[in-house]
Amino acid sequence: MTAWLKQPGFLSPYGTLGADMSYVLAVAFTVLFLVGWRFARRRRGQAHHVVTLSAMAAMLAYFVAYYVNRGLGALAFEGEEGFGGPPELYESLFRPLLTFHILVVTIGLILAVYMIVLGFRTSVKRGEERGLVAGSPRGTALRFTGWALLASVVLPMALFGVRVLFTNPTIGKFLGWLISGVLVGLGVIAIEWVGRAIYPDGERRHRALGTFTMILYVLALLTSTATYVLLYVIWPPLIG
Repeated sequence: MTAWLKQPGFLSPYGTLGADMSYVLAVAFTVLFLVGWRFARRRRGQAHHVVTLSAMAAMLAYFVAYYVNRGLGALAFEGEEGFGGPPELYESLFRPLLTFHILVVTIGLILAVYMIVLGFRTSVKRGEERGLVAGSPRGTALRFTGWALLASVVLPMALFGVRVLFTNPTIGKFLGWLISGVLVGLGVIAIEWVGRAIYPDGERRHRALGTFTMILYVLALLTSTATYVLLYVIWPPLIG
């Protein structure tokens, strides 16, 4: 799979298939999120639910599958070795831009997990339409914390078990999966407690965090576009 992802791409003369697919899907996911957000703004709750939930689930599945095969992704690992521009531009522009992009993507992925759960806790389907319900989300914060911690351990272990079917298991890989899962779980728990303190009402919290998440996804696409252009369009990368 890794060798296949490193084949020549289709968007630029210097891009790889993995990088080009990653960028195209980033555009597609962002468009779907904005469409879903538009549905929410127009009070079309069920359409928002279907589009946004499908896009977030697909994005998380893609993220796991792609980053399993690419470590931390093309841009993250190619970094200075792959950047074909002047060294001073790497230090002053590319590295800060890439760092900001990774930070935005990381927060966005944690928010995606939380927003999926929050959406089910704060909405009710009446007939063919789904709508948010005012009041505290279903379930206490302590119960949410317990389930989040359990999922942050069980899911990485299950994914690692699937990974073992295709590669040789190592303690390092197991710890990597487990630590990553626990960090995501802790991030989700932190958002729950902070969100509960600022927005006790689940409906207001879902709308506020939803808007913030959409802003993050647009920023992620803009920074992804900038890093792609710098790495694969303007200069040929130093590594294949």
